[in-house]
Amino acid sequence: MDSMQFKLETAEKFLAKIPSQIPKTPRELEKLEENSEAFLFFASGVIEIIKRQINDRFEIFDKQNVFYIHGLRKNLANSGSQKKSKEAIASYFTTPKTKPRVDATKSSLWRLQALRNQAMHGNIICKTGCSLVFRYTVREGKTMHEFVQKTQDPYRYFEQILISLKRFNAQVNQVLVKS
Repeated sequence: MDSMQFKLETAEKFLAKIPSQIPKTPRELEKLEENSEAFLFFASGVIEIIKRQINDRFEIFDKQNVFYIHGLRKNLANSGSQKKSKEAIASYFTTPKTKPRVDATKSSLWRLQALRNQAMHGNIICKTGCSLVFRYTVREGKTMHEFVQKTQDPYRYFEQILISLKRFNAQVNQVLVKS
């Protein structure tokens, strides 16, 4: 099994452990946090592999370099396959704006990475009443805003992120195979 397949299948295993209902007990909330963080870890690994594939194909950065998806996008050319790769990245990693609001699918993998980063520093699951609340800090110029999303179905929330990840992978693979 290759690394991509391993990470996708492992992310799916942890997704399957995420409930569709809001946890009722502290133990259930703890298990949700644990499975959500594991899901985010393996799903983020898929993004890392895709970034390396794009970089290997177009030789943007030295292979030993650590680089971010936005740095990769910024350095891709505005023509041909590089432009198509750049557009694919923009379709999933757009930073949400407070006004006007960005379509949630255009920021789905940005949210994946933001949640994974938050998980490395603390908990990501915040239960408020009958919902889970995910808070993201968004910078607009010199101003910091909070972007908030609520869900009553944690499984569906993370499933949508995985669906976006698979679509992004397929879109990038299609571009890289044709070039």
